Amino acid sequence: MLLYLKIKPNQRLDKIERVGNEWVVRVKAPAIDGKANDHLIEYLSEILEIPKSKIILKKGHTGRLKCLEIEAVEIYVNNRLEAASGSLHT
Repeated sequence: MLLYLKIKPNQRLDKIERVGNEWVVRVKAPAIDGKANDHLIEYLSEILEIPKSKIILKKGHTGRLKCLEIEAVEIYVNNRLEAASGSLHT
């Protein structure tokens, strides 16, 4: 599945949240030499509980808007992201 999100590097803590219809991910790593991209993949790997090798940055290497290809079922990814953002509605 493809996941589109907006990244905010150099933040105090790692956090994922839903703003309107888009995902916003705050990461501690600075946007220098790909550190924020690497940290983003590591952070998403932890949230989704999948190996980092199953998350590929397809577009947005130097921008804040990212397109990631994730080798997982879409409903699983969406549920894990909702749970991590604290906005899971049951």
